[in-house]
Amino acid sequence: MLNEHQRRRLSVRLGRLVEEGEELLDRVREAGEAGLAGELEALLDAARAAASRLEVPLATSPSDLGHLVEVWSATWWTRMVDCRPEHLRGLGEVDPRDAERLAPIIEEVTGRLARLQRLAGARRGGAEPEHP
Repeated sequence: MLNEHQRRRLSVRLGRLVEEGEELLDRVREAGEAGLAGELEALLDAARAAASRLEVPLATSPSDLGHLVEVWSATWWTRMVDCRPEHLRGLGEVDPRDAERLAPIIEEVTGRLARLQRLAGARRGGAEPEHP
């Protein structure tokens, strides 16, 4: 049985997938990309069905500005962590000089995202972020 935190994560992730996918679908349809539209519709149907089978609601984007900033910064923190040299090695060996130059740049960006998330959470009285 899924616990509350697991259910919430699935609810948010599937909900955002559907919400963002619907926005993308509109753009794909406007561009006349029928093949892409069909595949995207099938994906959205699968995400909705997954939520139903897992008995979790599809969460929507937060309407509270502080929460929206908190969620946005947390999402981008995760994405930027994937740009650290040790993670980029999965795409091919990173030259040590590039890794040395890249690491502090990515750390600055992820640090600022983490601070923004903490600030937004504190302003709302929210919980501590999942990461530093």
